[in-house]
Amino acid sequence: MPISIYNTLTRKTEEFKPIKKGEVRMYVCGVTVYDECHLGHARSAFIFDFMRSYFAYRGYKVTFVKNITDVDDKIINKARDEAADKKSPLFGRDLNTASREIAERYTRSFYGDMEALGIAHADKEPKATEHIKDIISMISTLIEKGHAYASGGDVYFDVRSFSGYGKLSHQDKDQMLEGTRIDASEKKRDSLDFALWKSAKPSEPEWDSPWGKGRPGWHIECSAMSTKYLGDNFDIHGGGRDLIFPHHENEVAQSECTTGKPFANYWIHNGLLTINGEKMSKSLGNYVSINGVLERYPADVLKIFFLGTHYSHPIDFTWEKMDTARSGYERFVVLLDKIDRRLAGKAGIPAKKDKDIEDAKARFIEAMDGDFNTPSALGALFDLVSAANKIVDRNDDISVLKYIKDTLLETGGVLGLSFVPAASGASDAEIQKLVDARIEAKKMKDFGESDRIRLELNQKGVILEDNKDKTYWRRKV
Repeated sequence: MPISIYNTLTRKTEEFKPIKKGEVRMYVCGVTVYDECHLGHARSAFIFDFMRSYFAYRGYKVTFVKNITDVDDKIINKARDEAADKKSPLFGRDLNTASREIAERYTRSFYGDMEALGIAHADKEPKATEHIKDIISMISTLIEKGHAYASGGDVYFDVRSFSGYGKLSHQDKDQMLEGTRIDASEKKRDSLDFALWKSAKPSEPEWDSPWGKGRPGWHIECSAMSTKYLGDNFDIHGGGRDLIFPHHENEVAQSECTTGKPFANYWIHNGLLTINGEKMSKSLGNYVSINGVLERYPADVLKIFFLGTHYSHPIDFTWEKMDTARSGYERFVVLLDKIDRRLAGKAGIPAKKDKDIEDAKARFIEAMDGDFNTPSALGALFDLVSAANKIVDRNDDISVLKYIKDTLLETGGVLGLSFVPAASGASDAEIQKLVDARIEAKKMKDFGESDRIRLELNQKGVILEDNKDKTYWRRKV
């Protein structure tokens, strides 16, 4: 069964047909590094990470590019605030230096968040400031072709020069004009025109250009970097639903006017993350940081929460939903713990297939092939757990248990799940020492000491299971 994708450009679910057989070239808009990432950023990063993984799982060679916007009004404004704040380490710095340090600080923070979440780097993660020459070259081509014009040190894209403007967001130009106006301070000819290059303001980051010192507009950087690394026409462009207009619409216009070719064949947009029905946003102040969640839950639990809703739909965050996700995730961890006990000391045994497990795996693939339907895919994995528990309880051939474990790690791994509980402060050796002490206390019928040790272990995030002849332990999820 081929992979199908809902394409924002056509508003249809279409069979995915790569430009080059067996290869996928994908670009996703990354973060603007002016503050800590929140859960909305985490969801988008995770979604395109598991899509990349699934394409690879299905045999495609994937080239994945995700940019970092490291020069922008938000970064400059943050730098200006900190440079004026006596409590900030950037107090007194010039705006150019402060802007660079703000971008570097939050780029490091972004990578730290991605590592904590277990989200891999893209194949290329270009920064806007490292591609100024590419951006200037694209702008120059647009001017030469009559699609852009310089005005007082700025450069604007002439929207009315591109007949296809609006085809991604499915709007016509007259609809877009409603409610728009040209501010007296602006130098553009038409209210729909957008900036490709912004003339320098005092102390702000700036680069030399044919139009004077300045910096790139936001939209042009993605066009310049995506085509540099993926070619004029590539397979997939992704990002949040809030980027469809104007950011992605503008990318389409400036890219196709530059190259004369179609830009991206498939457009994938993820739904936004909300709190109480509102978009999670730094500007609204209603966001939860990634670290704030990971202090309470393993990364896998957050991923289970995300996977329970189709990528294209909005998702509303609550701590109660996170607790539900934790309970679901625990089913996987408990099963794998049971299997590991049975397989202990039996390295190298072959895996023996089981029909129920094979059926669950087939349903998983069918769901993911159908526009990355992770709620159904996750349901298939829960069915796998139910079938596996029956097999474990029957004490079936341990070769089948090996197949179950391999299948769960394989399919779960595609979804970015590690199935490794977050480590508590205690080491395995420290925990085992306490477990042994409790076993000894029980032998001596010192039940008060036994209960005390159980409580201590519980406080260390350890769950005990007493069987007839042995005590097992595992870390809490």
